Amino acid sequence: MISEKVISANMPATSKQLAFRWILLLAIITLELLTITARYQVPALPENDFRRSAWLFHVSKEIWSTSLWIIGSCFALLSPRLKLILSDLRKHSTVYHRWQMLLAFHLLAFAAFTVVTALIFEYPADPDRLSVPWFTGWFTLASTTLLLWLLTLAPTHFWLRLIRREYPALLIGCLLGISARMLTGILSQYETSVLGQDEFWNSLSVPTLQLVHFLLGWFYSGLVYQPEIFLLGTDSFQVEISYACSGIEGISLITVFLAIYLWLFRKELRFPQAFWLFPLGILVIWLANAVRITMLIAIGASFSPEIALQGFHAQAGWIAFTLIALGAIALSNQMQFFAATQPNCPVIRSEKPPAAALLAPLLVLMATTMLTSASSSGFDMLYPLRVAATAVALYYFRKDYNGLGWSWTWQAPAIGMAVFMIWMLLEPDADSSKTALSQGLAELTSGSAAVWLIFRVLGSVITVPLAEELAFRGYLIRKLIAKDFENVASGQFSWFSFIFTSVLFGLLHERWISGTLAGMCYALAFYRRGQIGDAVIAHMTTNALIAVFVLTQARWSLWS
Repeated sequence: MISEKVISANMPATSKQLAFRWILLLAIITLELLTITARYQVPALPENDFRRSAWLFHVSKEIWSTSLWIIGSCFALLSPRLKLILSDLRKHSTVYHRWQMLLAFHLLAFAAFTVVTALIFEYPADPDRLSVPWFTGWFTLASTTLLLWLLTLAPTHFWLRLIRREYPALLIGCLLGISARMLTGILSQYETSVLGQDEFWNSLSVPTLQLVHFLLGWFYSGLVYQPEIFLLGTDSFQVEISYACSGIEGISLITVFLAIYLWLFRKELRFPQAFWLFPLGILVIWLANAVRITMLIAIGASFSPEIALQGFHAQAGWIAFTLIALGAIALSNQMQFFAATQPNCPVIRSEKPPAAALLAPLLVLMATTMLTSASSSGFDMLYPLRVAATAVALYYFRKDYNGLGWSWTWQAPAIGMAVFMIWMLLEPDADSSKTALSQGLAELTSGSAAVWLIFRVLGSVITVPLAEELAFRGYLIRKLIAKDFENVASGQFSWFSFIFTSVLFGLLHERWISGTLAGMCYALAFYRRGQIGDAVIAHMTTNALIAVFVLTQARWSLWS
């Protein structure tokens, strides 16, 4: 019996077990970093206290940003050999090296580090704890926690071999990272004079202001127009066009989006013709921004300033960006000038292609969300419309979902519970009585409020998880592995696909950090057996627990 245990303990890990281990360790270190950085603030430096070494803690806030610069610099220098390093890491990690025991020690060290951090960084700070011995203990625990995590990831001889072989690149990377962090700190103090950002933004605000003034002149007379302070509007409603409203944010977003799109689908596009999408997208989104500001002033002057400033102002930009981004994709696929397909090759399309079936519910949900939010002043009275529209899309494509795998096991709701706990751990304290949702419900009759809440629960627990999981775990997570995603086996793992879809899932939510971690957990549920039912049930469990918590504890901010 003992020999059997020894043999099984020293068996090499399979590829699936190794991928699961790495994902687990990545999720653990991410959650730990978020817990520390989100819950604790660096203590202020005591005034006129030169005897103590409180400045050590005061400058400790630079550790996180400097570490990111160092890691990025090292990765850049090691990138030519990164594939070889990862292969070596995989080879060493497949051999059993008691990683479970090291992980347990790591968690104990992190618990001790958290306790010491709480004692030192509590508010108000205790001057007796802002001393060299306390800093030494705190820094030692932090280093021990990180070291144990690295040893859990791979055995000691891998790291020693890596340092011996790559010490020049690692040393230069550390120096470059520290230098880059110092340079960005200097530039952040003089960014206006050095980089000329204000001048650039203001120069873009001027033509935006002129175009909006021209468009408003078609409908209103006697406009308030003060270009020297970038003020424009009517007698009853004016707006100031600052750098944020100049269009620079939309231009930045569309530029980044097109860069990612051109890279991911470079084999399906014609170059250099595809680069014309950049000036075209920038011009269109700048014009759309001018139209948005025009409509904002018109709504505020003629209908409701609250809707203009809260609902429309918050959502119109995302509506425009989404439509332009989708338009760029459609244009690049339909026009032979951009597409790399041969003109005489017929494209056979099914009446309801799988991609449309998987993406349509989420697109319908996003479109109705933007429209209903833009027409509200904070409380989305039309939320039931989202549920109804998404349900119609799901029902229409219901036959296409038969072969996706809808079975699930008990681990799925367990993962959903874990995501709920992570979500609540990262949820900031907020006064729910002052949210737009609580105030909007208070203005409704009891019957109307009950109906609205029923639809809110149905949407949160049923339609939203279905729409999001079909798009992210049903389509995108496989599409990023191969163009013909239908031939990708369900549950096939790819680091790029896993990380990209998780981050994108997080950006879809207002709490993007919690959303990214949730996306990782739902992807793990999907990877386990390749059944989308596991991801859907996990997602439904999380949202159901949040709904119960909202309704029983009146934490309306969770639904904001």
